Amino acid sequence: MNNDIRYLHSFIAVAEYLNFTKAAEHLHISQSALSKHIIELEEQLGVQLFIRNHSMVCLTRAGFTLFKEAGNLLKKIDEVLEATRQSQNDVSGKLKIGCPSSSHTFLPKIFKRFSALYPHITLELRVLQMPISNNQLYLEELDINFNSCIGHTEKLKSPFKQKEIRRSRLCFLLPINHTYANKYSISLYELKQERFILFDQPGFEFSNWFVRKCNEQGFTPNIAHAFSEVDSIFLHVASGLGISFFVLDSLYCKMLRSQISVVAMNGDDAYGIVSAVWNTKNKNPAISLFLNSIN
Repeated sequence: MNNDIRYLHSFIAVAEYLNFTKAAEHLHISQSALSKHIIELEEQLGVQLFIRNHSMVCLTRAGFTLFKEAGNLLKKIDEVLEATRQSQNDVSGKLKIGCPSSSHTFLPKIFKRFSALYPHITLELRVLQMPISNNQLYLEELDINFNSCIGHTEKLKSPFKQKEIRRSRLCFLLPINHTYANKYSISLYELKQERFILFDQPGFEFSNWFVRKCNEQGFTPNIAHAFSEVDSIFLHVASGLGISFFVLDSLYCKMLRSQISVVAMNGDDAYGIVSAVWNTKNKNPAISLFLNSIN
C-alpha cells in the first residue's frame, strides 16, 4: 500500500507539471526514481498513462481518467488513516500492572509512552514488595506483572506468557574507598575474601544464585549479613561493613552513586532480567496494546 500511495503522488506531480524534471524537484526525488514509479504504476494498471517524447509529456485518456480521481482517492486514504489514528486514542479502560520494588529506571519511560499513545487507558501501578505467584494474573487481579530474575528466565506453563523487556548487567556495590572502587568490571572470584551483604527476601533468587555462582568458582562466600530491605544493604556498604551486588540500572544504584562505588560484575549470566508476564486467557484488550508499545 505504501508503494501505491507513493506512485499516485508521483503520478499527480507529473500530471500537474507535465514535466518529469520539475515533478521530480517538487517531490525531492531523482528523475530516474520518478520514472520508475510511473513505469511500475503503468505496469500495475496495465495501461499507458503518459505519452512521452523529447519535446513534451501529455496524458493519455487513461491517464486523464486517473488524474481526475487520484486526488480524491489520496484524500480519502488520508481520512481513513487519520480516523485509524484517532480510534487508537479513543480506546479506554484500565490496566493493572505489578512492578518490582527495586524500581528500574526504564519503567517510567515505558508507562509514559503508553499513556501518550492511549490517554484514555488508566494505568494502575502496584509496587510489589515481594514476588507474586501467577495466581494474581490468573484471577485477573493483575493484567501484567513485571517479573525480575537473575541469569535466565524460567519457562512458564500455559496460560502464562512472558516477554523479556530489559537485560541489565549485575554490579558490585563497594565502599567508595575500596581497592577495586575505580575498576570498570571485576569477577566474583577476585572478591572471594570479602564480607558479603546479600538481599534475602522470600521468593527472590538473589542469594541462592550468588551462593551457587561462588561455589562454581571454587569458594564459599563469607556472608556477613542478609537483609530483606534494600536500604539496609546500601547503608552497610556505604559504611564500609561489607560489599553487595545489585542490578546496574535500578533506581537505588542511580541515587546512591555518590555514596558507594558501582562496578560491573563479569560473567555470561551476570544479568538481571525484567520480563512482562501475562495471562493469555485475560481478554483485556489493553494488554496487547501495552505489550506492542514496548520497544
